[in-house]
Amino acid sequence: MQERKNPLDDIYLGLAGHLEKLIMGYPFNPALLDLLKDMFSPREALVATAIPNTLLPFEVVDPDMVASRARLPAPEVSEILSGLARRHLLYTAQTSGGRPGYALLQVGYGFPQTFTWAGGRDEYTERMSRHVVNYFNIPTTHKVYGGMSTKPYKYAPAQNAAIAPLERVLPCEQIGPIVEAASRIAVAHCPCRMSAAVLGRACPHSLEVCLKYDELAEYVMDHGLARAVSKDEALHILRRCEEEGLVHMVDNAQQQIKHTCNCCGDYCWNVGIIRRRKIPRDDLMAVYFIRETLHERCTGCNACAEICPVSAVKIADQRAQIDLDWCIGCGVCAGVCPAGAITIKRRIPEDAPESLEQLHRQIRQERNL
Repeated sequence: MQERKNPLDDIYLGLAGHLEKLIMGYPFNPALLDLLKDMFSPREALVATAIPNTLLPFEVVDPDMVASRARLPAPEVSEILSGLARRHLLYTAQTSGGRPGYALLQVGYGFPQTFTWAGGRDEYTERMSRHVVNYFNIPTTHKVYGGMSTKPYKYAPAQNAAIAPLERVLPCEQIGPIVEAASRIAVAHCPCRMSAAVLGRACPHSLEVCLKYDELAEYVMDHGLARAVSKDEALHILRRCEEEGLVHMVDNAQQQIKHTCNCCGDYCWNVGIIRRRKIPRDDLMAVYFIRETLHERCTGCNACAEICPVSAVKIADQRAQIDLDWCIGCGVCAGVCPAGAITIKRRIPEDAPESLEQLHRQIRQERNL
């Protein structure tokens, strides 16, 4: 006898299809349905499906538009949207008219980070982290980040990395100017390492190191997911991250940068995947720099090999040998080299999109959305 289909599945399949067409969308795999069923009631899923999926990150619409698209009473829709926002399942900001505005969480811009940014270790955080780990398998991660030539994120070299002579480094590629350009800064917990921690795989690296700027900082602070920090404290956090061998990951844009994640090779979705050689570096990330070794100075001390977050260094014949197919040009090795034998040089021309808006318009065009 054929198994009878649960009619509620159609609601969640509809929402999954809707989320897949976001600019930073959710590729479908069966684990997504389990996640969505734990995030949304059937009625909430219907309302979420009525939120436009054509918005750029940080664009919002008012409840009346959602109610009209959902064909449900405006008061009911407003109540559902408010409830979802209180549970950190929607992005919120004021509309241009000063009303409460809502948007779906895009991958990397709230999804799945809102479950762990606050650093909670309760049963809900553990359950959602398990869903997220099941959903973001290697093929799904490759579809999210490897499906277009324009990459959402890039690596910014460490502050103490020596740049090769005659190499030009733009402000958008330097952590100091990125922090200085922000009007508001917040620090949250690293979602990757927090998920690992609540699932019993604790990482030795610092947790509260995920920096957010401007609109994204305001959102995470308003929702109690992060705390405000000064520019001096943000720079102190970044220096500590470099000492730990963590990698600065930022939006692949020249202006309007909203993230600095500080990623490890143990559990983070990008550096960890590259370290384990699961997805080719250039499929996953925009890598503008690469290491250059001054061999006449190298003593083969092994310090750079020990700290390399992607295991791209080995010592042979008392000299550091670099796997240039996997080096990400992060520069953390330069900070531990006692001989000053390491510089960072430009690998590809600087052609990052001018703004965050342009970045996501390019991604939308490449994904044929």
